[in-house]
Order: sequence, then structure tokens, then C-alpha cells
Amino acid sequence: MLINFKFSNYKSFKDKEEFSMEPLTNNGSISNAIETGYKKAPSVYRTSAIFGANASGKSNFIDAINYFQNLVESSCLKKVNDSLDLFSYKLRDKQENSTFECEFIKNNIAYKYFVELNDKEIVREEAYYTELEDDKREKCLFKRTLTDFNSPYGLDKEIAKQTIQTRLLISELVNNRNNQDKYILDIYNWFVFDLVLICGLFRLSFKEKPISQKISLQQKTDFLNRADIPISKIIVNKDGIFAIHKSETGQEITFDLVKEESEGTMVLLALSDDVLPVLKEGKILFIDELDKSLHPHLVKYLVELFNNPETNPKGAQLIFTSHAHYLMDGEHLTRDQIWFVSKENGYSSDLYSLSDFKQIKRKKGAFYNEYMYGIFGAVPNISGD
Repeated sequence: MLINFKFSNYKSFKDKEEFSMEPLTNNGSISNAIETGYKKAPSVYRTSAIFGANASGKSNFIDAINYFQNLVESSCLKKVNDSLDLFSYKLRDKQENSTFECEFIKNNIAYKYFVELNDKEIVREEAYYTELEDDKREKCLFKRTLTDFNSPYGLDKEIAKQTIQTRLLISELVNNRNNQDKYILDIYNWFVFDLVLICGLFRLSFKEKPISQKISLQQKTDFLNRADIPISKIIVNKDGIFAIHKSETGQEITFDLVKEESEGTMVLLALSDDVLPVLKEGKILFIDELDKSLHPHLVKYLVELFNNPETNPKGAQLIFTSHAHYLMDGEHLTRDQIWFVSKENGYSSDLYSLSDFKQIKRKKGAFYNEYMYGIFGAVPNISGD
């Protein structure tokens, strides 16, 4: 499970930003949360949402965690002079290094993993772990810079020295050195397999391939039925993808899924390929523009699947960007689950929590009126000219 994500100097984000799944205020009871067993972060939320105007940087937030994930997974393939394909903040006079950091829990161990880099090299890489069972203190797995390597845990210094500056040590150890250490594998596997991201490419491709083989067609049908979409069966064959509906007299009528069903039905069907496995396995799902092409009731349905312990017994998490202000109702999203991205200075994006507004005392209740009135910022400033 994700505790927090910190990053700096990426795309429209200039300064260091911190996104947290922890409760940030103490007033009122904590709903929609999971107990972690970690003294430093006793609970984390099941869901959180990032709101903001168009072009404010919401998608860049999702891109930042996506970039970090790809770096962990595939930097092992980089050659000495390869670019790290880093999109740093460009509207400054002097370029600086970028940073990425995640704190998370996997296999009853809390991890903190940090990377500092520029487009040419990994400047710094650090990993820490805390065993939760015995309430132990945080320990250093390794610290690596361009000129030094230190591992109180005992990782091989020679392998670290041989790892070229365009590769992460974590990626190198798992992919090129067949390292089977549990801490190394936990960090790598959490980024590569536990983080599931649905970004803009999904929106462009779901019409071409709204069906995959991750889960059964019956599971997909059940998922749609629970969302009040009355499809009795889904059929896939050489001629295409078809939805079977019952007629008024009970006969089965075939509809071409892509040509005759709504875009919302196709979006929800495509989402089932990631939503259902994430819920089943307790992973973390990031979705850009959750509410696109979906009715508000369907958006609420998806959020409720994660908030409800009965439908989410493994503690899966959902983090999404959205314009769906109606979710700020105190039930689907409480105060600490609401985040904003805005460009108040007209240049760089700023990420902040509703909890930063200290004048608003209540933890629960509806916040959408204040948001629409612009009290929290992160709404379009439309000129009347």
C-alpha cells in the first residue's frame, strides 16, 4: 500500500511536492481508511482524488509516478550515454536535478525509496526498510551516489560500482544480476507489479480493444450488472465483440459492442480489466480522468468499490484525477482525501490538500460548494472579455 509520493522538477511541477495517503487532520473519525500496523503511519486511505482546472497539471502528477515506475522497471536496459528521457520543468533559468520518492508497505515491511537524477545520470539512489512485526527502527538498505556506495545491510559494493550511471541499482540487481534478496525484490515488485496506471493511452485505445484476458467474460458481465448495465452475456469471436441483451419478451438480442453500446459502457468494461484484479490482489490503481465518459452514479460506484471493506478486503487503493466535484460529499471523499493542482502563478503547478485550509474546521461534510466558488483555487479563471 502507498503511504506517500514525493517528487520535484518534473514537467509542470517545479518545486518539491508531497502527496500523502495518510490522514492529515485529527478532528473527527477516520473513515475510508486501512490500518497499517506501522507506528509512523498507522492508517492510510483507500481512495484519494486530485482536482483542478484543465492544463493545471493533474495528468502530469500521474505521469510522475508513471515515470518513476518505468525507471525502476526498465533502466536496466540503458547504455552508458543513453538519455533517461526525463521531462524536467523548463520554465526556469537554471536546470536542476529531479527527485522521486515513495514510501510504501509490502509484505509487512515499510519501505522508503529515493532517486535523484537528471537526463544523463542517476545522481543519488537510497533505500530504507522497517520491519513492522517487531516494531523495529528504520534501517538503511543502501545509499548510492556517483562517487560512493554504502550498504549497512551488506549488498555487494563491487556490483554497485559496476552499475553504470544511467541504471538504477534496484533495476540492475533484479534484471541483470538475478538478485533474489527479499528487500530488493519487494521494492522492485511493488513498483512494477503493484502499481497499476491508466493514463491517456488507455483512452485512445479502449475502443479498439475493450476486452483483454485478465479476467473472465462472466466477471466482466457481473461487474457491468452491478453498475446497472443490463447486459446478460458478452461474446468474443472472430467477427468481433458482442453484448447480449434480453428483449421485452425474454429473447436474446445481439448488439455490436463497439458500434451499438455507449461509450460509458465500453469505458467501464475496459476498466474492469484493471479494477477487478487490483481489488482482488490489494494493489494500487492510478487513473487519469476517472469521470471521463461515465455517469456520476458510475463514478461513485467505482469509488465505493474501493471504500467499502466488503468489496475491498485486501486494502487496494484508488488514486485518480477528476473534475467530479460531486464526490466531495464527505462520504465518498472526506477532507484528507481531496487534493488540488493549480497554476496560481501562471507557470508551475502546485499540489496541495484540502487539509491545508486550516480555516475549514470540519473533517467531513460536503465541500463541493466551496470548491465551485473558487475558495480552494484549482478552478478555471475564465475571462469575460
